[in-house]
Amino acid sequence: MSDFRAIEIDFDVHRRIELERRSFSETPNAVLRRLLNIESEPPVYSSKITIDNRSWSGKGVVLPHDTNVMMEYNGRIHTGTIRNGAWIVEGEEFNSPSAAAGGVALTKDGHRTNLDGWIYWRVKRPSDVNWLKLSDLRQKRKPLPHLQNHQEKDIEISSHYESTSPDLPTENSVIAELESYLESQSRPVTPSEAYRALADKFGLSVEQRNRIMLNSEELHWENRVRQARRKLVNAGKFDLDLPRGLWGIAKKIPK
Repeated sequence: MSDFRAIEIDFDVHRRIELERRSFSETPNAVLRRLLNIESEPPVYSSKITIDNRSWSGKGVVLPHDTNVMMEYNGRIHTGTIRNGAWIVEGEEFNSPSAAAGGVALTKDGHRTNLDGWIYWRVKRPSDVNWLKLSDLRQKRKPLPHLQNHQEKDIEISSHYESTSPDLPTENSVIAELESYLESQSRPVTPSEAYRALADKFGLSVEQRNRIMLNSEELHWENRVRQARRKLVNAGKFDLDLPRGLWGIAKKIPK
């Protein structure tokens, strides 16, 4: 029974494969089999995963099912596809562009590293002709007019958020739910998992989850959850020994 193996290709080879694709449904493997005159059909693998063609969304950006993704880091090209709301890159599944970037990229000495995936990834949605920078898809908001200084800016922005987003859960309720959620987990969680779990808990709509803060590219909901995390950190309830990108409650030491 055949299997799949990862190989390294440069950008020119990857681009040629993309140009040879006859449709978005044709995989790079199918393109190479055709170009190499391998007539037999590739093996079909059974899967227990339910295919529902979900899109991935984050920070106001929606990537449909079957969106192709690509990034270059340290001289290597990494490719993948959005499948059912997840980033499938080089055989691994991730829930965010940064997790995907950090999950496959290696430094010159062969170690994993933390990367801001919004900077590195390029995407090609099923309707796109050309590759686009993921960061260019994030929604922009114009700065507030007539701001005299940073203090006035902070006050005005803060009051605007509270007045335009009264339907979001209060900070105190988010703090309580975040602490309860983390305590209920058997393992540390990623920020994305926490954002989604709490949004489900409060029954937030798609618009509420993806609402962007004025004069910022941040999602208001994610900012509110991060503020709740900061309060838990200040209260000494957060496990600060966890690796970067993981959240968890500090273990209680028996008296």
